[in-house]
Amino acid sequence: MIHLWMAPLLLAVPATVNPAQAFGRLEHSPAHCRIVVGGRSLACEHLQIRANGSRGLRLRFIGDDQETGGSYQLSFVSLDGDQGSPLSCDNSACSVDSRRWSATLLSTSWVRFDARGLPKGLPATRMAQGRCWIDANTVSCESHSRNDAGMSAEAQL
Repeated sequence: MIHLWMAPLLLAVPATVNPAQAFGRLEHSPAHCRIVVGGRSLACEHLQIRANGSRGLRLRFIGDDQETGGSYQLSFVSLDGDQGSPLSCDNSACSVDSRRWSATLLSTSWVRFDARGLPKGLPATRMAQGRCWIDANTVSCESHSRNDAGMSAEAQL
């Protein structure tokens, strides 16, 4: 049953989605994954690449903190790049479609979580300069800023 106040909401939602826009994410557990934050090298166990359908792409490198039992995440947000999205998504399940891709970096975010999965403070999110790229079987991102130490991450597909 549709209430009268819901009618404008139905008109605001498009009937079809543009199939050219990728929407979904890739989850991967790479054999080799490394994060560098503040000059400190850390291992990572998971890679997520998420397309949001609006020419944006988030590459997230996730590691387990053996000392505290928690975890940490380094995220890079970039545009799709000149080549479009490197992901090919079908019903929100994605795979890497392109083995050569690069894009300009927009921002980075670093956050730690405790053993219960709760964030330990606010994420350190900053606008950043740099690039993310896929070359053969490697996903890499590198940021640099005048005010902050650089951050980078690399994972094998």
